[in-house]
Amino acid sequence: MSRKIDLLVIGGGPAGYSSAIRASQLGKKVVLAEKGSLGGTCLNRGCIPTKALLESAAFYRNLDSAAEHGVSLKLGGFDYHQVAAKKDKIVKRLVNGLGFLLKQRKIEIISGEAVFDSARQVRVGQDVFEPEKIVVSTGTASVELPGLKPDGKFVLDSDQMLAATELPRSLLIVGGGVIGCEFATIFSSFGVEVTIVELMDRLLPPEDQEISRALLREFKKRKIKVLTGSSVQSLERLGEEVRVEVSRGEKRQEITAERVLVSVGRNPVIPQGFPGELTARGYIKVDDSLRTTVDHIYAAGDVIGGLQLAHLAFEEGLAAAGSAFEKTEDQKQWFVPSCVYTQPEIGSVGLTEEEARQKYGEVTVGKYSLKGNGKAVIMDDDAGFFKIVASPDGIIRGVHLIGPQATELIVQAAIILEKNLTLADWAQVIYPHPTVSEAVKETVWSSLGIGLHSI
Repeated sequence: MSRKIDLLVIGGGPAGYSSAIRASQLGKKVVLAEKGSLGGTCLNRGCIPTKALLESAAFYRNLDSAAEHGVSLKLGGFDYHQVAAKKDKIVKRLVNGLGFLLKQRKIEIISGEAVFDSARQVRVGQDVFEPEKIVVSTGTASVELPGLKPDGKFVLDSDQMLAATELPRSLLIVGGGVIGCEFATIFSSFGVEVTIVELMDRLLPPEDQEISRALLREFKKRKIKVLTGSSVQSLERLGEEVRVEVSRGEKRQEITAERVLVSVGRNPVIPQGFPGELTARGYIKVDDSLRTTVDHIYAAGDVIGGLQLAHLAFEEGLAAAGSAFEKTEDQKQWFVPSCVYTQPEIGSVGLTEEEARQKYGEVTVGKYSLKGNGKAVIMDDDAGFFKIVASPDGIIRGVHLIGPQATELIVQAAIILEKNLTLADWAQVIYPHPTVSEAVKETVWSSLGIGLHSI
């Protein structure tokens, strides 16, 4: 016998559980089906565990400057097992907290894989549901490349890399996107010899070109080898190591490493029997209200494509539930901040300079080096700059930050873009001194040609 409910959410990641919570707030009877752990990729195998490792890596890296602060240290060794255990403890705490939150909201959680028996009927294990509405938020899985299939020991995907409890002596990372660059930051901080192989002509291809070049310079300073415009041609096991042949045009070179991390993107995970249409790239097709091509089924999060970011998934999950039960207006285009937790950090929102020039022709570009920012100098973290791009009418079109606290500071730029403000508007905001944030004001001034602490 099937059960009739108001909403079935398939997938318990950020998009899924935010949909479930919003529907429960509207008084709906909600069931959430999750075949793995609550929190999805972000909480279990992505955002949270990687940032936990990055925090430990930053702590370890900062010990190098202890003497400059008058502190004498005698280090007794380094235990990566403890680092991994701390990461796992953080994840477990947050997963348990999420489970408690959902139960407090009276959301029923079913463990198992959801299968569509028909457009109206979904089976999860022995349970069969006939929901009034459905939200699909099943996320994505790591892409596998021919000849680079992860074996869990020598060739790993990002999930397997996070699960490792021992450090390799050397690591070759295939892919210079966000995942690859963050792992490069983590493991190079712990003394691992890191090489990145990236098919495109620069790291972080979606970012502003100047940001990509700045990160490359900092990676080189930290002895991270970066091979752009390059691809892996073959891989061979040599005892306890892996030999990889890398090509760049007609040139070939061999690189030997203990481990290979494959981080070249992710593919959508579509529920078995899903009745709606897919895009050409295999993502679930939705309209501006996040409704699929089946009227009572909605989709949100990474499974619909676009920017694969947890904070966007939260918004999409809330919007999907709102569209299903509140008949809200179609969703507008969001200005979504992008954050990369490398060293230095990167934050961006809106158009890159290249994109803005293509759209508006001549643009105003203001930049400010953090070498002139007192707080960044005090922190010994001044290898970066802030950049603002505005259209000829002075309206802010893009903001790009590389430096300390960039992932925290970028939110103010998102507000500026949401409100369609101009450089003159932003110049009215007073920033405290000394802070890294005042570099934003300096960048605005620079854009207006009245820079105070820049030439």
